[in-house]
Amino acid sequence: MIKEYCEKNSYDIVDVYNDAGHSGKDLMRPEMQRLLKDIKSHKIEVIVAIKVDRLTRNNYDGFWLLNYCEEHDVKIELILEPYDVSTANGEMIFGMNLVFGQRERKEIGARTKRVMEEMALEKVHPAKAPYGYIRNSETGHLEIEHIEAQVVKEIFELCKQGKSTRSIAMTMKNNNSYLKVGKWTSDRVYKILTNSIYIGIFEYGKYCRKPQDILRVENYCEPIIDIETWNITRKVLERNKHSNYGEHIHLFTGIVRCPTCGKILSSTNSFKYSGTPKEKVYYHLTCKNPNCKSKGLHYSSDKIEEKLVRVLNELTRYMYDMDNEIIVCNFSKTKDIKDIEKVIEKLKMQEKKLVDLYFSSTLNVETINHKNDVIKKEIENLNKKKQQIDPNNDFKEYTIELLKKLDCDVEHGKVTTNNKIAFTFIFNSLKKKQNKN
Repeated sequence: MIKEYCEKNSYDIVDVYNDAGHSGKDLMRPEMQRLLKDIKSHKIEVIVAIKVDRLTRNNYDGFWLLNYCEEHDVKIELILEPYDVSTANGEMIFGMNLVFGQRERKEIGARTKRVMEEMALEKVHPAKAPYGYIRNSETGHLEIEHIEAQVVKEIFELCKQGKSTRSIAMTMKNNNSYLKVGKWTSDRVYKILTNSIYIGIFEYGKYCRKPQDILRVENYCEPIIDIETWNITRKVLERNKHSNYGEHIHLFTGIVRCPTCGKILSSTNSFKYSGTPKEKVYYHLTCKNPNCKSKGLHYSSDKIEEKLVRVLNELTRYMYDMDNEIIVCNFSKTKDIKDIEKVIEKLKMQEKKLVDLYFSSTLNVETINHKNDVIKKEIENLNKKKQQIDPNNDFKEYTIELLKKLDCDVEHGKVTTNNKIAFTFIFNSLKKKQNKN
């Protein structure tokens, strides 16, 4: 159909992009990413698709794609939806079709979810069989695969002995333990050790749902591991966790660059009098770039912190001496937030145009009201998404008045800054001791 359309309109086909087997919930699909690169490199002038839901079934992504094409002078033509998206009315219909496409996608997802849950309750495995089991092609029930089951028992036995997941993975690799695809890693071992299917309990949605929403089905299949071994390995896994995870706070993680190669320095720490009441922790930054001449050198975080406090003191004192003149932070909104705001503006325009659509079409009031409710709900969802990306977005544009309010006196309309410096006060509240407390 697309080739016939292109021949009819005398279009030269540059390439065909087919994302068969990939969901249209977002644009993170191999062929779609290739299409976006070709648009950016100006290889394409027109995109031809059968319907808008063949491009995406996400309202936000649809408008993002439309804006992206407009920026690169690329037209979008839809064979079964013959409207001009470059016009105001065409863009409005484009947005409505996106909304309905997104609704259809979510309904399909909800129906699929219900079917999968019903299958799980009937003990028909709804996915690929986990390591140690095979799926019966007739009944769909899980049955033990004895060679793999023996490996699973060995993994749990090594865990009972106190071995870490890394050492167990190394043992499996050295023993050349049976594995159909992939290789033995600590993550693979950990997933086996935490999968309750080996005691006959199936947890549907374990990795993608909230704990309270997970569907647990007991006596789901024949267990490989006894409950006593399972409980012992829970204690071992808990004991093997990093005991002081989150105890040490590194203020400059991901901020300071190596003066030689320019790479981000890694945070580390060392101890003096370790394990005694006099124990002292030293925080360092070091470059781990193997090609860097400064690899192995350690920069003291405490000294960097002292220098930064001194610089802030001098800067604030300078601003105080210059009659309270300060440098206002120039905050620029992220691209994602700008894109969301553009989409919200377009949805609001659609909302206004619904009235015109009512007078110029045969649609009844109920249909118009329904579409209006859909647009309002989409605006609400986009505002929530914007808030999640940057919850403090509305408070990032610092002003002179805000900074003066932190530490100042107002007398006869004149603002006087006190001795206690606002910048230093803010930074002191972020230092390691205060963070740890």
